[in-house]
Amino acid sequence: MYTITKPSYRVNPNLTMSDHVLDWQYRTQDEVLKVLEITKLLKDAHKQGVKPRILEGKVLGMLFFESSLRTRVSFEAAMSELGGHAEFLTPKTMHVGQGNESMRDTAEVLSRMVDAILIRAEDDSVTKEFAKYSYCPVFDGGGMSYHPSQVIADVFTMMEHLPGVPFSEMTVMFMGDNNNDSMFACVPVQRSLMNICAMLGMTYIACSPKEFQPTQEDINTFWRLATENNSGAKIIVTSEPDDYIAQADFLVGEVFTFKGMQEHTGLSDEELRVARWDKLYPKYQINKELLAKAKPNVGVMHCMPGNRDEEITSEVWDGPNSLLFEEAENRLHAQKGICAWLMYSPKPSPELIAYHTGKVEAALRNTLAY
Repeated sequence: MYTITKPSYRVNPNLTMSDHVLDWQYRTQDEVLKVLEITKLLKDAHKQGVKPRILEGKVLGMLFFESSLRTRVSFEAAMSELGGHAEFLTPKTMHVGQGNESMRDTAEVLSRMVDAILIRAEDDSVTKEFAKYSYCPVFDGGGMSYHPSQVIADVFTMMEHLPGVPFSEMTVMFMGDNNNDSMFACVPVQRSLMNICAMLGMTYIACSPKEFQPTQEDINTFWRLATENNSGAKIIVTSEPDDYIAQADFLVGEVFTFKGMQEHTGLSDEELRVARWDKLYPKYQINKELLAKAKPNVGVMHCMPGNRDEEITSEVWDGPNSLLFEEAENRLHAQKGICAWLMYSPKPSPELIAYHTGKVEAALRNTLAY
């Protein structure tokens, strides 16, 4: 009679929320500062033509349920420059996208083959479900609630614009929609930026019509992060740009409207104009009249893609205060910093490499002998 026992080799993922990066609020201030430090070191090296290949042999799985330019290309280029590889995947090329495999099974299989996974999905539950069953760290590549890679580039751009100025002396004014729980739900960058400002000690000004001001839950999160990190951060909520424009070091714009908003909200063009456009334009547009009331060196930022002459006029977009393209370029350096911090591990000793290489080469030589 045989006794059937459960195989001892079956293991389960033991990663927690703090092992993934679904937003920086789940990590520590020290970790954010370390990512920024590594980003600077890698950009300094890049400017001198040096690209340290510190991720040789590492593979980043990139699962995109939505379209992307900056996030996809910057992560692919980052991995290539660091000596690793980024594998681009879409639902159309995988069983999960055809309904032939569960998200759990996809997560368990894919995460055993790569060193980290980047996911862009409109449905946040997809990323959370994947992370729950993943054996390697999962990074949110920009969903509907958070965009952690974008805000590392944003904060790094701010550091470059005001070198030597501590975060506690920086003030960021985010213009327009600051409410990620509205029916439009299109400000993941805003939410992540608000959170990272809280962690680093910056003053965050949410400048919005009342309908698009931060939710009380998000405000509570800001104060919690400021307290937990002892950062001294402050948040100001206002509907009047002129009241605080003179204090701002950075003006951050975000889309007033985006392609597909009608389908997303179910509103007609006219209903959308009344519900959103008329409330945001032109009062919350960043233009030369607003800049005339700001500090001479105020930096203007936008995560892009954006709508010229809507949230920011072309005159400002291409003007001397614009940091838009520096910010976009810094996506590459931020991604390198993130990947290096998340995926680096010391190389095995030369002796261990020689041992295994010798074993494999010996087996191959024996094969050739047949």
